[in-house]
Amino acid sequence: MGMQMNFNGLEFPSYFEDLREIVTTVETRLRPIPEIRMHISRFMDGADMDEVYPHLYLGDCDAAMNEQYLLRHGITHVVNAADNSSGPAPVKTGPNYYKDPSITYLGLDLIDLPFINISTHFEKATDFIDSALRSGGTVLVHCRQGRSRSATIVAAFLMMCRNMTAATALTLLRENREIRPNNGFLQQLAQLDLNLFRIRLEKLRNESSSESESESDEESQIDCDDDDSDR
Repeated sequence: MGMQMNFNGLEFPSYFEDLREIVTTVETRLRPIPEIRMHISRFMDGADMDEVYPHLYLGDCDAAMNEQYLLRHGITHVVNAADNSSGPAPVKTGPNYYKDPSITYLGLDLIDLPFINISTHFEKATDFIDSALRSGGTVLVHCRQGRSRSATIVAAFLMMCRNMTAATALTLLRENREIRPNNGFLQQLAQLDLNLFRIRLEKLRNESSSESESESDEESQIDCDDDDSDR
C-alpha cells in the first residue's frame, strides 16, 4: 500500500490501487451485535449488520426487512442503496414499508455494477445520514449483502462529513465488516478523495492568506502609531 503522506496537515488522496488493496487485505474483526443477552449469535435472528461508526450500521437486506430487529437495535433511519425497482434483485422496501413511524426512509436507485455512477447519490445520502446522526438517531445503510453499494455510501459520508480520506474510511469499514465495493465504486471514491483534497487545500490557502493580510495590517498600524509618537 502506498504511504499516506500529508501536506500542511492534509493527507494526500489515495490511488485506486491503494483502495483495492485495503478492501481485499485488511482483516475484519467480526463481533456479536449488542443484544439483551450478549451470548446470542450475530446471525440468530437471520439478519446481519455491523456498527461501523457510532450509531451508524452497515447491513444486508434481511436486516433491513426485519422491522422488529431494527427497532430492537434502535434504528431510526434506513438508507436502502438497492432501491432499484426496475433493475435486478431490488430490496423491496420503501417509505411505506415500515409500520413504526419512528423509522425514516431514504431509497437510492442503484445497481451493483462498476459502470454505475454512484457518486450522483453521495450528497443526498450523506446529508440524510448526517442529519439523522445530528438529531440523535441511529442509521442503517444497506443494499442486498451490505458489501458494495451501501459500503460506498457510508465511505462517502465519512469522507464528506467526518473529514476522512478514502483510505481511512475504507480501512475503518473493513475492520468492522467484510466490505468489498466493486472497482468502479472504488474509482469514484478515489476521485472524491482527490476533489475533497483540492477543496480543503484551497481553504487552507485562503485561511493562510487571510492571516498574512491581517498580520500585515497590524504591522502597518504599529508603524503608523510609531510615526505619530515621533511627531
